[in-house]
Amino acid sequence: MKLNAASLLLSNGREGDTALLCGGQTRTFGQLRDAVARAAAVWCRRGLKPGDRIAVAVPDGFAWVDAVLGCIWAGGVAVPINPRFAENDWAAVLEEAGFRFVLAEADHRLPRAHDTSVVTPDELIADQGACDPVEAMQVEPTQPGMWAYSSGTSGKPKAIVHGHRFAIEIERIIREVVGVDRSDRLFATSKLFFAYPQTNSLFAGLKLGASVVLDPRWPTGADVAATVSATRPTVLCSVPSLYRNLLKEGLAEELVRNGVRRFVSAGEALSVDLREEWRRHTGASIVNGYGASETLVLVLTDRDDGRGLQPSPGISVTPLNKGADTSPTRVCIGGSAIALGYLNRPLEQAEHFRDGMFCPSDLFEIRENGSFRFVGREGTLVKVHGRWVDLVAIEEKLAVVCPEVLEVAAVLVPDADGLDTIAVFYVPRSGVGQADLEASLRAHTSSMPSYQRPRQFHAVDTLPRTPTGKLLRRRLQEIHLNS
Repeated sequence: MKLNAASLLLSNGREGDTALLCGGQTRTFGQLRDAVARAAAVWCRRGLKPGDRIAVAVPDGFAWVDAVLGCIWAGGVAVPINPRFAENDWAAVLEEAGFRFVLAEADHRLPRAHDTSVVTPDELIADQGACDPVEAMQVEPTQPGMWAYSSGTSGKPKAIVHGHRFAIEIERIIREVVGVDRSDRLFATSKLFFAYPQTNSLFAGLKLGASVVLDPRWPTGADVAATVSATRPTVLCSVPSLYRNLLKEGLAEELVRNGVRRFVSAGEALSVDLREEWRRHTGASIVNGYGASETLVLVLTDRDDGRGLQPSPGISVTPLNKGADTSPTRVCIGGSAIALGYLNRPLEQAEHFRDGMFCPSDLFEIRENGSFRFVGREGTLVKVHGRWVDLVAIEEKLAVVCPEVLEVAAVLVPDADGLDTIAVFYVPRSGVGQADLEASLRAHTSSMPSYQRPRQFHAVDTLPRTPTGKLLRRRLQEIHLNS
């Protein structure tokens, strides 16, 4: 059965219903389908051939949606890119990808050698008005339709190749776990080049026939609250660090007053204390999810019902450790949105894609009730004095017992003798004395086994994160070594 992912995403929206809201403007589904079909015609007229790749490196907005879906509609491969990419990141990506076109603002930072392939949003919009809409190209489900670039926490960004099949059930988890339907309005605070908001808010929302709010601004607590006030979304998708900032700035309750009824968190681990504090302030729970650019959707979800992280509807999650082995394990994940693999990385492809399933490096504990506990990403399960130490567990404990701490992160560092030990970085609440807080942290960790006990404590204004909100532990290790 042939299909087209862009056409499938837009197949359920009613002609006159609002599909998109951005900057005070709206698009109905009828207008969006027409705009996407015209954008596809623009790319074809400029010479796009099936399988050609188009990088989209502009802020979130109508042009972003038109360009991405128009490329897929025309049989090309859409590649959302962080518009804040540094020039060296651009150089690596451009050399690897072989883009036919790059959609970027006129003041882009691409290396000069690639300027001839650049199309600006204004040019795309002007050309759309001069082109007649074209029919969506029907292709095999496994034909590449989109690449997702990893956020690069463990090296330079890598391209993750997704087939058109990703759209088949892209909305199922948001519908069945979060309870979204066509009457809802979704808003994701993270930017659309990040797979989490792109697929779980924009694509899932469109597939359901719901409305989706877009905001070109880089998110802050105040801007998120202002957007919610102006557009009245009913579902908010965000990351733990921003939920924490909304609480810190006294804006959490305002979101509920302005109509948000469901909250979703992903992108990094959601701590127990943050979820409980959010509930105390808003009366609302947070659906916690685990996903990756390789899975697009949230493959493990915790509905805050006491059952913990469970495989999402339509997703299979199989531990690699079998039998009586109860140690933290990697898992294999299956589902229709799983990537085809990596671009030009055969060793990583063999390591992480097995029999059509994705096997991340992340480790999980399997609990007696069958739920999964996320232990951490690379570098969060470490050995100290020959014993395994779970850095995430240390962070969760300190966040619970020290309410004066806004955020906390633990990393492995060398001590004065070059032996591995634990250092803790923390962000104090406003008005809390650093000396008193460090003394409190030391007191709370003094009863830990010697190999688990942090030896160094560093107060910082903020924790370093990627543009998608993931903690940069390597940067914390550098800060420690230079302190």
